[in-house]
Amino acid sequence: MDRSQSAEPSAGGDRLSKLDDRVLGNILSFLPANEAARAALLSTRWRHVFAAVHTVSLEEPEPPISDDDYRGGCDSPGCRPPPDPDAPPPFPSAVSAAIIARQRRRGAVPLRALRISMEGFSASGSESSMVDQWVSYAVQQAAPDGLDLGLRLCCRRLLCYGSPPMVPEPDMVLDYPPPPCPVPDPTADVGCESESESDEDDGSVVSSSDDDRSHRRHDPPRMWLQPEYTIPGVLFSCAELRSLSLSSCRLAPPATVSLPSLVTVLLSHVTDAGADVKRLIAGCPRLAGLTLEACDAVTALSLLGGARLRRLAIRCCHNLATVAVDSSELRAFEYRGAVPDASFLNLRGGAGMVAYCKVDICGTEATSEEELTNLSLFLELFVNAKHLHLESARLGAGFDKDAPTRLAAFSSLRHLEMRGCLPDSDTGVIDAMRSVLDHAPNLEAVSLAFHPQEHEWDARDENEIVVFTQEELLDAHHLSYNPHSVLAVPTSMIPQCLRSRVREINLVHYHGGMAQRALAKFLLCNAPSVDKLWCEFAEGPMWTQVQLMREIRGWLINKSANAHFA
Repeated sequence: MDRSQSAEPSAGGDRLSKLDDRVLGNILSFLPANEAARAALLSTRWRHVFAAVHTVSLEEPEPPISDDDYRGGCDSPGCRPPPDPDAPPPFPSAVSAAIIARQRRRGAVPLRALRISMEGFSASGSESSMVDQWVSYAVQQAAPDGLDLGLRLCCRRLLCYGSPPMVPEPDMVLDYPPPPCPVPDPTADVGCESESESDEDDGSVVSSSDDDRSHRRHDPPRMWLQPEYTIPGVLFSCAELRSLSLSSCRLAPPATVSLPSLVTVLLSHVTDAGADVKRLIAGCPRLAGLTLEACDAVTALSLLGGARLRRLAIRCCHNLATVAVDSSELRAFEYRGAVPDASFLNLRGGAGMVAYCKVDICGTEATSEEELTNLSLFLELFVNAKHLHLESARLGAGFDKDAPTRLAAFSSLRHLEMRGCLPDSDTGVIDAMRSVLDHAPNLEAVSLAFHPQEHEWDARDENEIVVFTQEELLDAHHLSYNPHSVLAVPTSMIPQCLRSRVREINLVHYHGGMAQRALAKFLLCNAPSVDKLWCEFAEGPMWTQVQLMREIRGWLINKSANAHFA
C-alpha cells in the first residue's frame, strides 16, 4: 500500500500520522461521520484523510429545549431569543457536506456503508430530492465487496402499542408529533434502530429493553403523519447492495428487482403491501435475514421459493394474518405481537433446524383458554430449539394455568430466557416456572429479566412540572427488600433438570420483592449443579443490595460457584 502524497515530512511526529491514508480512513470509519471529519483539524497531514473513510454514519441530534422563561409568555418577534451564531447547519446539509468531503480529493475509497438517521424528515420536495441524491451517490460509489445502506426517517416511534395502530388517511393532519422511540437494551437491536442483521448460524437475536416495555403501558396516541419518501428505483438494481435497512419509507419496487448480493433486509414502518415486499424479496436470491417491524399494510406474507432464509423476525405487524416460509435453512425465528392463531405460521420444511426462538407477547397477559392453547401450539413448532426466549407482560406468560400442560417436551433446549413484570402479589410464578422446566429435561441455563414497575407519578401529565422532595427521591428506587418476610417455597415436585442439569442462573433487574425472592430461592435451593450465577440489581441503596447479595449467596448450594453481582 502506497503512502499518501499528502503526508508532510514535518507532520510525522507521531506514529499514528505515519500510517497510510487507507489505514487511517479505516480507523475513522468506526466513528460517526461528524467526529471523523474533525480529524482534519489535527494537522495538515489529516486534511484529506476523510476521503479514505469508507463509512458515512450520521444521526440527527435532538433539537434543543426552548427557553420559555426567556420569552416570559410573549410570542412576538421582539420577545424571542436572538439566533445562535454557533448553531449547527441543518442536518440534511451536514449529510451532503460529509458526502462532498469524501470527493474533495481524487481517488476516494469506495463506500461500504451509508447510514442516515433523520428524525425531522419532511416530505417536502427539497428534502426528498436530497435523500435521492444520497442514495444515488451510495449506489454509484458502492464498494465491490458490498454496500450497507440504512435510512431511518422519523425514527423515534413506538414499535408496539399492544393493539393494531391506526394509520391516518393521506390528507389527515395531526397536531402532535410521533411518540418517542424506546431506548434499546445494550444487548439488544430492537426498537426503531435499523441495524444490519447478522447471518451467522448462532441464531443470536436481540432482546427488547425494559424501557420498551414501560412505554407500551402508557398507551400514547396511535396516529401520526406518514412520510411520503419513496426509495428511488436505481437502488433495486444495485449489484453491490449487501444490507438494506429502511424505516418510514415507501418501497414501490419496480416490476423487476435485481439485488444479487443482498443478504439482510430490515423494513420498519414501511407503507407497502405484502405484494411489494414479496416482489422485493423475490429479487434477492442470497437473502438470509429478514426483519419486518410495524408494517401494518402487510396482511399476508409468502416466502416460498427463491431465497432460503436463515433468520426471520416479525415484530408488531398486527395486521399480518398468515406467514408461509421455506424453513429448510431457518436457524432463528423471532415474533412479537398478540398471541397468534394456529394458522398464522406455516413452516415448509419443518422447524428442525431452528436453534433460536423468541416469542414476545404484546399487551396484557394471555389468560383465556383459547389464547393459552394457541400459545402452546405456537411454541410446539420450535421444540427443537436450543435457546428459547419468552417475554410477556407478566413473567411466566400464564404457564401456571392448565393449558400449558399440553406443551411438548423441549428435549433440545439448553438455555431458557424469560422476561416480564413480577409484582409482589404474584403467587403463581413458581408453578409457571415449574411447568416450563418440566418440559425441558436437558436445560442447562436459566435467565430471568424482571421488567421494572412504574412509580405512582408516571401517570402524571408529561408537560406538568413536578418537584419531588428529598424523601420521594430516596424512595424512588425499585428495591423493596424485607428481611422479615417469610418465603413460602415448595420443596416437592422439583423438575428433574433443576436437580441435575442446570448449571447457570442469571437474574436481571432484581429488586428483592416477595415474588422475586421466592422464585430465586426456589431455583437456587434446588439446583446443586449451579456453578455460575450472575445477578444485576435494580437501582437502590448500597446497603440494601448488600443484604440481597448475602441472601442470594446463602441460597446457593454450591458455595464454590462463580457468583457475580452488578
